[in-house]
Amino acid sequence: MKTGMLGIYDVDSNYANSLMEYISDKRGIPFRTVAFTELKALKEFAEKREIDILLISATAMTHDIAEYNIGKIILLTDGNVFAEYISYASIYKYQSSENIIREVINYYVDISTAEGVGSVLVDDVEVIGVYSPIGRSGKTTFAITLGQVLAKEKETLYINMEEFSALSKIFNKEYSGDLSDLMYFYKQNPESLPLKLKAIVNSINEMDYIPPSMFSNDLRSLDSSVWLGMIQAIINSGMYKTIILDLSNMVKDIYEVLEFCNVIYMPMNDDRMSLMKISEFEEFIFKTEQEELLDKIVKVKLPICNENQWDEDYFDKQIWGSLGDFIRKLLKEEVA
Repeated sequence: MKTGMLGIYDVDSNYANSLMEYISDKRGIPFRTVAFTELKALKEFAEKREIDILLISATAMTHDIAEYNIGKIILLTDGNVFAEYISYASIYKYQSSENIIREVINYYVDISTAEGVGSVLVDDVEVIGVYSPIGRSGKTTFAITLGQVLAKEKETLYINMEEFSALSKIFNKEYSGDLSDLMYFYKQNPESLPLKLKAIVNSINEMDYIPPSMFSNDLRSLDSSVWLGMIQAIINSGMYKTIILDLSNMVKDIYEVLEFCNVIYMPMNDDRMSLMKISEFEEFIFKTEQEELLDKIVKVKLPICNENQWDEDYFDKQIWGSLGDFIRKLLKEEVA
């Protein structure tokens, strides 16, 4: 992935340095960051090295700065901009640093698109599918908890591919971008996908996740080859060691996506109706001559997770509760 240069100029040294440190500590950010609190230092730096994006306090902006070696200037504002600088892009400076990063990356995507973004071929990324032909199996709770457990050891991305995931309600969060936006961007400009991905992902307990689509019609008609192309582009970005796909029949030709996975966890219940559905699923696999899928499937009977006892710490409790213990044991057994 191409690495750019991000400059931050604000006479408030606490603000400039705090924002620089926050951005520098973020994993996978596509640029190096340097902070300035004096105009002279900014000018001297720009004479030696191009700054791809400069975040500058709107009150410190002057016409001379536009003549420096800077690709794009973005004003950090308190909500007001002088009329003479109204043509410049702007970001509200007193929002969360995470939101500032997202807006900056979106601008960076725009200026990097023409040049393309490099990728690396990666062959040690594990793709884990979580799928079940039965309902109310605890599939999503298992998949999210699995992702958080794995994220303690390695970079992990969770992708929910259900029609109605309820993640925005689960995490009580509104998202500025989702899986539909990422897919649209991938189809338009696959080389720059890693940049857009970084602008969209959110995190919970060190696990990154892509907010699921709010309108499944955008994704229902996609061929499996498009899904697999996007997943491969994420793999090639080198950002993650594990990708978890929380799958449903919303995905067209889901069996081709399942085949792409290294392992498939299938949460199940032991009541008669559930067992008959799983049996019917397996019969279909044999009839369609896809028996190799069965070798990848690991059936898991999950410990009881009382989803009626819901609160904002629900998934924290799962990590260190009976489900988390079950997953750690499962992973340890597979390694052995």
